[in-house]
This record gives sequence, C-alpha cells and structure tokens, in this order.
Amino acid sequence: MLSILSFDNNSIKALLSDKHKDHFQSDFPLFYKNRYSTFKKKDGRLIKVLRYNNAMDIALDSNQIRAVNLIISHIVKYQNNYVSSYLFNFNLLKLMEKGIDTNGLLAS
Repeated sequence: MLSILSFDNNSIKALLSDKHKDHFQSDFPLFYKNRYSTFKKKDGRLIKVLRYNNAMDIALDSNQIRAVNLIISHIVKYQNNYVSSYLFNFNLLKLMEKGIDTNGLLAS
C-alpha cells in the first residue's frame, strides 16, 4: 500500500505515524520492489518489458520531498538493513540533487 500511495505526502505521513509503530517492528519490510509490465513496440511487434519500482522511485518522480524524508526516516529507524539498499541504488544522486538530507541514511 505504501508503494502505491507514495505520491502523496499526507498518505505516507498517516501510514508511517507512530500510532502504527507496533506493525513496523515485525520481520516483514514495508518497502519493497514492485514488478509491473509494460509493452514496447520493436520491429512492428509488441514486446513485454518487465520493470521494477518502489516507493522511493514514485515519491521522487512525484517530487514529494516530505514523503521521501518520511520514508528515509522510517528505513533508518525500523528497516535498517543492507537488504533495503535497493531503494537507494539508483536514487542516491536524485536525493542529493534535490537537497534531501542523507546523513542519517549514509551513517546507518
């Protein structure tokens, strides 16, 4: 649900609020990659192309700086594991270009 609603600051703020923190400390991550397929035309044929995105991609593409900051805070606090690094593999440069504070992320 977070990946779908990450284009909206208020939705992310409500879903990641402290009143839901009992659910955050489980073994299941809240942020993960979503696979979707698109079709591309090549040589007159339609070819199925698999793509992957996550909540960070959607929030950055929607220019939702507050949502990105909330996601980073949540990752550092509850999902602080090297497995979560896929969220930032291709987005670290975008984060720095937009002036988002990455100190806590890089220190974790």
